[in-house]
Amino acid sequence: MISVLTALEKEVTACINCGFCEAVCPTLPASDYRASMGARGRINLAKEFLEEVSRSGRSKLSVGDAFNSCLSCYACLQVCPAGVNAGRASDYMKQVIASGQLLEKRQEHPIARMIVELTLRYRDPLGLGDKCADWANGIEFDNDSTTILYTGHMYQLMAYNKKLRELLNGNMELMRIGSSLITRAPALAKIMRGLYDKEVKDKMEKYLRNVVTLLKAAGIKFRYLGVDEPYPGTLLLDMGYVNEFANYARQVADLFHEKGVKRIIVIDPHTYDILINEYPKYVPSFDFEVVHYLDLLGSLQFKSLGDSVTYHEPCHLKRRMNYDKPLELLSKVGQVKMPRHNGKNTMCCGGPDEAFYPRVSNNVAVLRFNELKETSASKIVTACPICFVNLDMDGSVVDISQVLVDSLMNQAPR
Repeated sequence: MISVLTALEKEVTACINCGFCEAVCPTLPASDYRASMGARGRINLAKEFLEEVSRSGRSKLSVGDAFNSCLSCYACLQVCPAGVNAGRASDYMKQVIASGQLLEKRQEHPIARMIVELTLRYRDPLGLGDKCADWANGIEFDNDSTTILYTGHMYQLMAYNKKLRELLNGNMELMRIGSSLITRAPALAKIMRGLYDKEVKDKMEKYLRNVVTLLKAAGIKFRYLGVDEPYPGTLLLDMGYVNEFANYARQVADLFHEKGVKRIIVIDPHTYDILINEYPKYVPSFDFEVVHYLDLLGSLQFKSLGDSVTYHEPCHLKRRMNYDKPLELLSKVGQVKMPRHNGKNTMCCGGPDEAFYPRVSNNVAVLRFNELKETSASKIVTACPICFVNLDMDGSVVDISQVLVDSLMNQAPR
């Protein structure tokens, strides 16, 4: 914990309190301008926390909502003249909250421990590991290949995540009940199987099959681990459970080695980011080649659909990876109209706050959705399942895989 405090102090002491970050922090207006729910407020709160710990060894401050609600979109970093990343400071504070140390009372979110326990037990944050393979029924894969298609469960979980968000909707009592069920994880996992949005489930499974169609059309040989495929543990790290993530990540890497995996094809921003930037830090033996599926489609001839689209750039792709392949491919299939906030100044969709702080998440999503609609493009295209679910408000949002499949067939996107 000392190293975390050192890193936190280095981050926050560089702040000159100019407030530029507040102009771009999505959670500040989304929380009715509650100071502690904005980038500068979080930095100032972290400073106060460090001062209390320095004086008495512990802090009495209530910090849970302020830092757990941070989207870690890193928009603040793009405008800070001192190079301060309030999102990174929030990441450090989430580790403090998750550890239960240095605070006089535990302040972890009511459902955080539930997610940790389910992930460690079922290799899935909702206990749905086996259900996440249903989309691939009937698809033939090259079972001799050392390359795997790794979904990370991200697309599959969205239907369940949406229903869970609607059920909880900020209801702290229900969250506490869910958290108390961790001692009966099998019962909780069974309950989760019946909680999903069918429309979202059908769309997500279709998008996964689209990815397979595109890769096969490009001549790529690969296999799928099916029910053995593990979740990458993204939420463990996002919520600050670093030790749990480190142990879990080693188990995932061991599984890949046992399965003879050499190359991993990923399909979503969060899995791409965590495998490229985080796994090597925690797993010395992580020696796999990681590639985004869009990078393997170079041999395909995409045709113009004669339509306009706007592209919502996911934070994890653009800000953390500076990855522009989706935009490059979209420019081949239609006229791309970018929203006001684009490039490194892209705006977050509101994830991953949708389950923990649904009102804040929805407010952020509405702001971004309105920006995208301002372009008057016929379709809003995403390359992230979380962004898709958060922004899908009027049926105009579509996953990039659908646009690319339609382009190959020279049909209008559905």
